[in-house]
Amino acid sequence: MRTKTDISFEVQADPSQVMDALMAVEMFAEWSPDFTDARVATRDDAGRPRRVFVQVDISNTPDMQVWEFSWSDHRMSWGVADSTRGIRGGGSFEVTGDTDGSRVLLRVEQHTPIPLPGFLAKRTVRKTYETLVENFTDYAEQFGESETYDLV
Repeated sequence: MRTKTDISFEVQADPSQVMDALMAVEMFAEWSPDFTDARVATRDDAGRPRRVFVQVDISNTPDMQVWEFSWSDHRMSWGVADSTRGIRGGGSFEVTGDTDGSRVLLRVEQHTPIPLPGFLAKRTVRKTYETLVENFTDYAEQFGESETYDLV
């Protein structure tokens, strides 16, 4: 089953703060409803995560995945390089400045081998990403205020 999701949203924080929040991939479980763990395997020359091992719970079933990241000043993108359940896909966060903070565009394309009716899968995936956006917005707006976040 293939699903595509695009969600545009506002974050009341500077774009650099939003990008810093995205770079803290070890904190995915703090704001993503499906993530239970994320560990950086390699970083690029600028110290940004390049290859990350993640554990995702999909329909209450764990999936161990390897994600490959690429970065620019205003964009974080990823692709699933390996998955124990055969999930493929990827996505991106694009961050641009706005008068009151940042405008963020989340794009995700996911291919899952789970045989669900299309309307049910799309509705479930959309709801999950709407929750993720809500959680990420709160997380990014507070990012940097807590000493528990470590970027490196």
